[in-house]
Amino acid sequence: MLRRFGDGILILLVLSMAAAWMLGRVKDQAGAERTPEPAETFVVPDPETGSDDVAGPLLPAPSPYDDQSMVEARRAGPWSSGTGFAIGDNGVWLTARHVALGCDRLGVVNGQDQELVAASLAYVSKRADVAILKTQGGPEPLALDLNEDDLQIGATGFHIGFPQGQPGEVVSRLIGRELMITEGAWRGRENTLAWAEVSRSKGLRGTLGGLSGGPAFDAQGNVIGITIAESLRRGRVITTSSDSIIQALKDAGVKPEGTAIAPLQRNEFGRAANRLRRDLKVIQVVCLPPE
Repeated sequence: MLRRFGDGILILLVLSMAAAWMLGRVKDQAGAERTPEPAETFVVPDPETGSDDVAGPLLPAPSPYDDQSMVEARRAGPWSSGTGFAIGDNGVWLTARHVALGCDRLGVVNGQDQELVAASLAYVSKRADVAILKTQGGPEPLALDLNEDDLQIGATGFHIGFPQGQPGEVVSRLIGRELMITEGAWRGRENTLAWAEVSRSKGLRGTLGGLSGGPAFDAQGNVIGITIAESLRRGRVITTSSDSIIQALKDAGVKPEGTAIAPLQRNEFGRAANRLRRDLKVIQVVCLPPE
């Protein structure tokens, strides 16, 4: 029997939008709206050349007594969007499965000029909310730290992406593990990490839809998970556990290589997040309508 804690319901953080969307409306000579066409390559601009964690006990291993929550999964549809981030300088990106699965045409958004860049779905996990995208070229990748042995309850998490289709970020603190039970477009049980939201971008209210697939950083500047869901009533943000990403990378034959960004602090987090989006290390992923 499913044990419910609080409302026990999670919401996948994918955002559905109308065609007259934040990229702007592109019109032909007759004034009719048309879909922006993805560019062929991913052009990266030249990059620019402290921790406030609260110590707590070490994160325990997954247990049958972990909190459990349910989520209904839906396939991506036209003009839905999420977030992705670079894990290989040859155009390899991590995102959430529900951001990309079911989408015939994928694009990522060049944050410099809002240009759409063609992307392909290279891998989809069968057991976790993880997917890998491929573009022609990409930025210097982010570093992953997938060792949870020294992760402590109360550690600060930094989530970057495009909530509600706009640049934004969330700061959280680690609560513990949570078993996510998925129904709908696919069924599964996945060990995840639950975080209590502490703060968010100024002016960001309501759902965090669109943040799915974005990186979750530790205070040392390493990616430790993928943001995938939220519980609005409980004020929780859910990320993948390390084992989900490790297995996905192994199955896909991908060996991530990246450099940790500078240590993150809450009072400087907004600037760091903007820099990562500007350098195209964190990008928006869009499901485009069929041609």
